[in-house]
Amino acid sequence: MRFTTTMIFSLSLAGSSLAAVVPRWHYALSCSDLWEAAPKMLPDLEVYIADDVPAGYTLPANSTWSTPAYPAAVSDLPAFCRFGGYIHTSNMSKVQFEVWLPDEWSGRFSMVGNGGDAGGVNFPDMWAPIKKYNMAVASTDTGHNGTSGDGTFAISNSETQIDFGYRAVHLTTVYSKKILAAYYGRQQDYSYWLGCSSGGKQGLKEVQAYPNDYDGVVAGAAAQYWQRLNAQTYRINAIVNNRTSTGYLNSTNYATIGKLVLEQCDGIDKVMDGFITNPALCKPDLSPLLCGASNASSASVNSSTCLNQAQVDTMYAIWGNFTAQTDAGLPKGSFIFPGFEPGAEGSPAFSVNGVPYGPGPDYYEYQVLNKTDPKVTFSGDETELERLLKVALETDPGQTNAADPEIGDFLAHGKLLTYVGEADTLIPTHSSHDYYEDVRTALGHPKNLSDSYRFFTVPGMGHCRGGPGPFNFGGPGQRQDALGGGSQAAVFDKQHDMVLAIIDWVEKGNAPDTLIAAKYKNDNKTQGIAFTRPLCPYPQFAKYMGGDSNDASNFKCVYDW
Repeated sequence: MRFTTTMIFSLSLAGSSLAAVVPRWHYALSCSDLWEAAPKMLPDLEVYIADDVPAGYTLPANSTWSTPAYPAAVSDLPAFCRFGGYIHTSNMSKVQFEVWLPDEWSGRFSMVGNGGDAGGVNFPDMWAPIKKYNMAVASTDTGHNGTSGDGTFAISNSETQIDFGYRAVHLTTVYSKKILAAYYGRQQDYSYWLGCSSGGKQGLKEVQAYPNDYDGVVAGAAAQYWQRLNAQTYRINAIVNNRTSTGYLNSTNYATIGKLVLEQCDGIDKVMDGFITNPALCKPDLSPLLCGASNASSASVNSSTCLNQAQVDTMYAIWGNFTAQTDAGLPKGSFIFPGFEPGAEGSPAFSVNGVPYGPGPDYYEYQVLNKTDPKVTFSGDETELERLLKVALETDPGQTNAADPEIGDFLAHGKLLTYVGEADTLIPTHSSHDYYEDVRTALGHPKNLSDSYRFFTVPGMGHCRGGPGPFNFGGPGQRQDALGGGSQAAVFDKQHDMVLAIIDWVEKGNAPDTLIAAKYKNDNKTQGIAFTRPLCPYPQFAKYMGGDSNDASNFKCVYDW
């Protein structure tokens, strides 16, 4: 039976739940039909592709599909309908998006997020939802094409700022769902957001501004406090990138500090495993690293690796919270943003070569200061930075901030699962803790918050993935990769795979009490598991109970050590 447009949008979700994937011959339209059908349904839509992709197709690296931000090859794709288009959001802006509609469909819709300032459809992250979970999956370029640290898209264009801030994600969600309904002949049963970093921020923005867009949201290492995070990024740049300063630290210095921190704090959890389970309990003492220190006791320091006092002060400043030092912006002494946690100094993500890192510099140059010359010039003077932060908080260019804790409308029907690596060196870990606490406070400290919102910490994980800890649990962005599937869950079930966990929570009401994450030998799944650990919902941590410390079953989630 062929469905008319009227029939398509009159279909009810009631009784439409699928027990299995739907074979293609049941679908209402062919993929090529969407060339003409979609623009008739949706305003301001320009279609550029509506083609069938055969099973087993590989998207090669640096192909016409790829973007500067997401150039990796995508292999082992299932058969699907590839739809792509542009949504013209104004006379000076447009949003590119794609939605992939699998031949074998589970009845679920998903959307994957972006990273940093990254423009470009995130093809690599679209692989997991469509291949592993038989989901229809969408992604957007957020209104521009560029890398994660390139904010020049915002120069003299408030419309592209809005697209990046929230509009591209919301419109892609709306348009993709309508295209999906036209193609399959019915609406999706459930909708899921899957994102980390800026993708985590995008998911939280949806929760806050459009609470009915998604039923389940997985948001990792979220950059939700956009203005404050970017101010902290600028501050860190000013601290670490002055190569003429006596306090400058090079990569060797960071490695030396990292070794000492592990010597002092690795064993706090009674397991010497090369990472710190609960960095909040780690209070590093760097005095043994001082040149000529009489109390030197670390094997990590000698006359060629010792530090001067200014270098030690630099590291403490990186760990320390960012607080207002003047009254130029916020009141003097006001908390602005948390510092980085101890435990990841051996692999700092921030630059040590004098080049600014992250979205912060471009954000303040082109959106707050409205500069038109595509060259960063702001020196990072703290008084001026604090003044600009106040301006950013008051104006919120592009409405990019995603820190509203009043999310009761979403939690009334949806499930929110957030997570963060305790060794993140791009976005300070504690900002994720802060948002959870902000929500608790805003909602009146409800005892049943865990019925709809859970926050997991991942010991030893860096930004979204990587690090010495157990970072393999099938989270957003933990896609297929060259190292034998590293970053994928050890077992494809709801206890080990975060996406299966959110699906089970949304659709069957089974909240995840723990997740089991794995560390692979040489970060290569094909070489086997090095160890597993339970991931615990905040404010719990995994306590070692005795036995084989490489086995997650010998740990227990507790509130207090």
